[in-house]
Amino acid sequence: MTDEQPASDNSPNNSESEQIDKETTGSESSESASKAKTLLQQAPVTAALFAANMIVFIMLVVMTNLRSMLDPSEQTLINWSANYGPLTLGGEPWRILSNTFLHASIFHLAVNLYVLFNLGPFAESLLGSRRMFALYMISGVTGSLSSLIWNPFQISAGASGALFGLFGCFVEQSVLGSGFTLQEILRPARVVLMIAVVVSCVYGAFIPGVDNAAHLGGFLAGTLLSHFFRQDLKKVWNKRDSAVVAVSLTALILGTSAEYFSVRANPQFLAMLDYQNALPLLKQRKYQEALSYLNSAANRYKSVEIFLKRANAYCKIGRFEEAVEDCNSAIDLEPESADGYLGRGYVRHCQNNEMLAIEDINKAIEINNKNPVAYNNRAWSYACLGSWQTAIDDCNKALKIAPDLALALDTRGLCYLQLGEHQLAADDLTKAMKIAPEDGAAYFHRALVNERLGKAKEAAADRFEAQRLKYEPEAWEASLNAEGAQH
Repeated sequence: MTDEQPASDNSPNNSESEQIDKETTGSESSESASKAKTLLQQAPVTAALFAANMIVFIMLVVMTNLRSMLDPSEQTLINWSANYGPLTLGGEPWRILSNTFLHASIFHLAVNLYVLFNLGPFAESLLGSRRMFALYMISGVTGSLSSLIWNPFQISAGASGALFGLFGCFVEQSVLGSGFTLQEILRPARVVLMIAVVVSCVYGAFIPGVDNAAHLGGFLAGTLLSHFFRQDLKKVWNKRDSAVVAVSLTALILGTSAEYFSVRANPQFLAMLDYQNALPLLKQRKYQEALSYLNSAANRYKSVEIFLKRANAYCKIGRFEEAVEDCNSAIDLEPESADGYLGRGYVRHCQNNEMLAIEDINKAIEINNKNPVAYNNRAWSYACLGSWQTAIDDCNKALKIAPDLALALDTRGLCYLQLGEHQLAADDLTKAMKIAPEDGAAYFHRALVNERLGKAKEAAADRFEAQRLKYEPEAWEASLNAEGAQH
């Protein structure tokens, strides 16, 4: 039912109940197929929201990497407009809405789309398309605000808050609207739907990027809005509906403002805002500008990630001793974390002290022997020393843990090149390019392979790509000539 065909009273009649049952039960395969075919006609807003969530996820995977399908990094979620207090409250308020279309894995997306596919048509038939859309969006924003209030440093993403708003509508209609008997509520398809909601809650309790504060906020918002919207369904969208939405938005704006004023003096909040401001500058290789933010962040709040990011920036401009001090500070903060030792190992590598680098990486592996990057970093140090087979062994360990780790494929490809295994080298480097097309290292190394094979045209094309991507080979890499010798 759309706004042009509103309900005649506050409770659906028998024929409407039968329609809702058909849309929500799905017990017969023919009914499910029919619902899928007519979703766009019967519930156009649900269909549009379904498509929007899918499109955003597909874009995320295509524009980042395949890992984002199962486990995108926290920074990837932040870059794709997840809800994150220091940024949401620090000048990017659109995140409070944009995060509701972003999902933390294909499993997370599948569960949410299942709930939307079942609850969306019900709410749209009951309330009409416009009211359902308003309920969905306001519930999603309320969930995001609840997340900010509960923990402003939580990285939150997903449509769960909005979907719990639809679930609140379902519960409110079932309890207060006398829309269903207990027997109808406990029909198998609805029990499956309840299980999906519970799974979403459990998922939110343990998986980064999802949180139950958003679920609770969305549920309460959906329940209240459903109650107010159902008071007058005889007409299409009217002034009363506009007033309900206006009051809701005003409350959300006031709540967001109150949360901003409560955290704006929080040192951690300000430090993480500085940290996030530094990241794009580091990507643009504006290290001095990035350091001004990182220095401010480190002065405000002691954090391993801040210290290590500043150490990396110091390395890029040759201030190695200061980089080592930052790594030591990170290790002092979290002695049992491998990240500090990996960071210091990288600094030692930049100082051309591979033995100390390997010593630090060994310590990192002792702490966490399931980190593929650690094995790759040690392989790179062994490659610098000319220990090609040892480096390949470490790359194999890294790829056993993470088969699509482009860094390890690149390192192994370079080592195969030095051992004269040209085809194996080309295969690894080509695969690395496909996984990480914006990393120029594999192009540079494949150019060496093509030069060894006498393919001057292909080698020139690869070198051009490496330069376009601004890859800067280390001195020992640049010294590898077409014959394989170092000079």
